[in-house]
Amino acid sequence: MIGCSSFTLKTLNGTQLLSRTMDFATYVDSGVVVVPQGFKLNYNQNEQQVVQHRFLGMANLTTSSPAFYDGVNEHGLAGATLYYPGFATYQKQSTKTSINPLQFISYMLGQAKNIEEVEMILPSIDLINEINDILPIVPPLHFIFTDKSGKTLIIEPDQNQLTLHKDSIGVMTNSPNYQWHETNLRNYIGINPNQLKSVELNGKTFKPFGQGSGTVGMPGDYTPPARFVRVAYLKEYAKKATTELEGVTTSFHILASVDIPKGIVLNEQGNSDYTVYTSSMSTDSSNYYFASYDNRRINKVNLFNEDLTDGKLKKYPLPMEQDIHHLN
Repeated sequence: MIGCSSFTLKTLNGTQLLSRTMDFATYVDSGVVVVPQGFKLNYNQNEQQVVQHRFLGMANLTTSSPAFYDGVNEHGLAGATLYYPGFATYQKQSTKTSINPLQFISYMLGQAKNIEEVEMILPSIDLINEINDILPIVPPLHFIFTDKSGKTLIIEPDQNQLTLHKDSIGVMTNSPNYQWHETNLRNYIGINPNQLKSVELNGKTFKPFGQGSGTVGMPGDYTPPARFVRVAYLKEYAKKATTELEGVTTSFHILASVDIPKGIVLNEQGNSDYTVYTSSMSTDSSNYYFASYDNRRINKVNLFNEDLTDGKLKKYPLPMEQDIHHLN
């Protein structure tokens, strides 16, 4: 959550995908968790809510009531949480339903069918300043949701309580706020896939070096603004995918541009932030695709292929060893 990137993508056959990287300094025991309808999940340290809609997603595996980082439910509502340091503001006290920030994704996926219902629920809740069992701090977070219609909703808890961005371009990284990132794109509107033309100076012809000259000036660092620009550019110009599988392939290629290898980015404590996993969720099929840092093979879990009649959680830990396809 220290440095995540996310975006939505709609294929030509109408499948809406939400894809993201999860970047963190340490591996938090995680895996895909499938939650049945009727299961009780904590939405704060003291209270539980009955899940109305089954869902699955990446979550912490060490607690009885897992905290979800992202996921998709049976009706096609998908959501993800990303780090939002320096800007996230939570309520200390509330007369509304009090939601721990790390439980916000699971709360919404379990209670809402679509973006419209998410918006209907929001006035009745507050995100509260409460520590979770997983982390020793209250993590500063913001959130992105999408559904089958292709609508996208970005939710940022700030001094105005909850700021909603309904007309976003479907890209989100980290701080500053979404509106700042969208405004910052104006600095890069000249970037495009086309080759620059040769220029004549004092009778000499200057040609661009190789292909890709139209992308000169695109930021290549790992800060949130740079990752936002790269993902926005690639989302706009990447060849349009037709099917869900093509869309997932395209999404993983786009997120490869912001993938962080270990040792490249160090935090203040000298620890390495890296891309723990990459995932892509289909609002059409409720398929959850993912690959870990140590295993680049894309895995898939389907929500509807699970027998949930026993009322228990189903768990699939992240594969932690590389899977090599030996051809001889």
